[in-house]
Amino acid sequence: MSLRDEFLRLLREDEVFRLAVIGLLGISDIQSALRQLVDAVGRLVDGQEALARNQSVMMEVLNKVLEAVQRLTENEEKLWENQNKLLEENNKIWQEIRALREGQEAMRIDIGKLWEEVRRINENIEKLWEENNRINQNIERLWQENNKIWREIRSIRRTLEHVTLSIEEEANDVVQYFLRERGIAVETRPTHLNTKYEFDIYGSNGQLTIVGEAKIRAGPSTVRRVVEKIDNAVKAMPDKFPGKIIKVIYCLRAMPGAIEEANRLGIWFLESGRERNSPSI
Repeated sequence: MSLRDEFLRLLREDEVFRLAVIGLLGISDIQSALRQLVDAVGRLVDGQEALARNQSVMMEVLNKVLEAVQRLTENEEKLWENQNKLLEENNKIWQEIRALREGQEAMRIDIGKLWEEVRRINENIEKLWEENNRINQNIERLWQENNKIWREIRSIRRTLEHVTLSIEEEANDVVQYFLRERGIAVETRPTHLNTKYEFDIYGSNGQLTIVGEAKIRAGPSTVRRVVEKIDNAVKAMPDKFPGKIIKVIYCLRAMPGAIEEANRLGIWFLESGRERNSPSI
């Protein structure tokens, strides 16, 4: 081995030798500087590693921030979309509000017209109530008059009934009187033969039947109706009319033409206790 090789080996392997050589060479200060440099580099490396770690964390944070920003952007777009929709809805709402206001104004006008109509109707109702009150007053007066009329009618009816009864009694008395004057004894009276036929004057002795009506007034039509009634009764109940049938009319007053019609139809006509013609007995 050469001296050079041995020297280099000792420098590598023998620290004491190496330090002695360094001391001899005057490089101890350099060694100290190198150590400081190595320490600084080490700290720098450690700082770079920490910086790398921080950078990684920062990247993660940055990624999260970017994601958040992305979400915010998306939300902002949705917000813009929603805002546009809200604006559209708001426009529709304002349109509806304007339409409602227009409708409200039209309704106000219509309500004003309705109130005016109601006022006129109320005026008409008041007039109708006044008219109704007048009508009720008139109706009340009419009812009073009607009651008076009915009282008069009842009075007249009672009077007529009395008069009729009196006429019937008078008629039968006069008929029987003139029959007795002729030597005929037949008792006559008002008689109901059935529910359909009744006569004010009726009587029979088997050979002669007297039948007729008593009237206050008698005209030609009265004479014809009495004759028709008697003829129908004779056809319906011939057994009630035996012998010769004498048809008679008694009245208090004979109307023009009554006696002539009685003569034409063969009716015994009596007026106020007098014979106006003679029967063929």
